[in-house]
Amino acid sequence: MFNLDEQAALGLTQAHLCDYHGRLVEQSIVRDLKQMQVAASKCNITLSLASSFRDFARQSLIWNNKFNQIRPVFDINDQPVDLTHLNEQDKCQAIMLFSAIPGASRHHFGTDLDVFDANKVDDDYQLALSQQEYASGGPFFELANWLEQHAETYGFFLPYKQFNGGVAKEPWHISHISRAQYYNNIHSKELLEKLLINSNVAGWPSLVDQLDTIYPQYVSNISTAGN
Repeated sequence: MFNLDEQAALGLTQAHLCDYHGRLVEQSIVRDLKQMQVAASKCNITLSLASSFRDFARQSLIWNNKFNQIRPVFDINDQPVDLTHLNEQDKCQAIMLFSAIPGASRHHFGTDLDVFDANKVDDDYQLALSQQEYASGGPFFELANWLEQHAETYGFFLPYKQFNGGVAKEPWHISHISRAQYYNNIHSKELLEKLLINSNVAGWPSLVDQLDTIYPQYVSNISTAGN
């Protein structure tokens, strides 16, 4: 149904990945990632991976658990959202603020990482990847500032550097500039639609019905490198 590059863009294969300290990442980003971690360490920042590659099945599980109210959904202020009385379209809109549609997550590429500073918390710290953790007074505020200033020097950028009316600001999410763009160029609304209609993703008919507006708002709507 999909060629190998399309499978990589949609989270359907691991052929483009390698192991990096127990995490799966796209093979060609390893050198830049190592250099960035070394540079951060010189500023007393232990740049650690909270997550990297996430396949379609895993993203589907996260999505379905949120859609079915097994897992909480949060608004832009980190407050829980009650989905009980929302229709399917509104449920999808609420979830997409922080969770990508399965098949449309940049984590499928293996080029995108959620990062934190392991030097600033204890081993038993429960990482939340919340706005408060990366804001002033939070344990990862120094990391967030460092990434804004230096990530692009090492070939990475913050695709959700600010809220642009789609996905919420995610100061923990970094993306490799060139390799993410490679997979992003392969990805398309048509591929995503083809995948969803043959899936068990909760609410997929509503997603497909809205793709003409969802795709430019939540998938391709990112902050670009240099901005």
